[in-house]
Amino acid sequence: MKEENIIKSSNDVNIFYKKDIPNNPKGIVIIVHGFAEHLGRYDYFVDKLNQNGFGCYRFDNRGHGKSGGKSLDLEDYIDFAKDADLVVQKAKTEFPNLPIFMFGHSMGGFITALYGEKFKDRLNGQILSGAATDEPLQSTAVLKWIINIGNKIFPKLRVKNDLSSLISRDSAVIDDYRKDPLIHDKATVRFFKQFIVEGITYLKNHAKEYNYDCLILHGKDDKIISYKSSENFYNNISSKDKKIIIYDNLYHEILNESDRDTVINDVITWLKSKDCVYSNESV
Repeated sequence: MKEENIIKSSNDVNIFYKKDIPNNPKGIVIIVHGFAEHLGRYDYFVDKLNQNGFGCYRFDNRGHGKSGGKSLDLEDYIDFAKDADLVVQKAKTEFPNLPIFMFGHSMGGFITALYGEKFKDRLNGQILSGAATDEPLQSTAVLKWIINIGNKIFPKLRVKNDLSSLISRDSAVIDDYRKDPLIHDKATVRFFKQFIVEGITYLKNHAKEYNYDCLILHGKDDKIISYKSSENFYNNISSKDKKIIIYDNLYHEILNESDRDTVINDVITWLKSKDCVYSNESV
């Protein structure tokens, strides 16, 4: 079963989503992509999940890909979590008898963790990949000062933020990323204020409120978000069932490295360990 459509948010933004469901799914994974990218970059991951019996919902964050909203602009970071909840509620309505998980990469990992703090008991678990649970390595105290000042004066000023050379060790991945027409690298100052300053500060200050079963994954050679961010998050959350894997040598996009099948197998093994049960009663 494949579907693509639009869900309208409470503040009237069109959220574009895709649904890929195999026969007799044993669980649902909702995928939340990272900064500047879009859902289409997760085709390989979705195929692997489908082959192992897991259905997938994925969506473009507002201001990204084919979703509405001004490109890479954000009025309130909580809108990201609310948009994710629209997809969660859709999945729960369509597959009420199946366990539902959320996978988030990079900024999507921030959104996933934020969702975990804000929306408790709605999922059966979460997976974080290179999650922005702390400031990016490029975010210095001076840069945050500039963002704070800039947001007061020119909140809609666009700032180039091209980190494409740091996403993977694979030059073909970098080349495809740079040629992708749905990827943009200029975000507003307001976007960075909401994401890096306000959002991540909230996330860190409320880590104890997070208690989902979770699998935390990170590349040790990540040059965008330090793997120590994931270690700190792991140590500060209240989850009783939690696991962390740090992969030697991998860069930021661990699903786009030559070792990606190892990472995906770890994800699938963890999902299967959650005792997912096949159900023929799902819609």
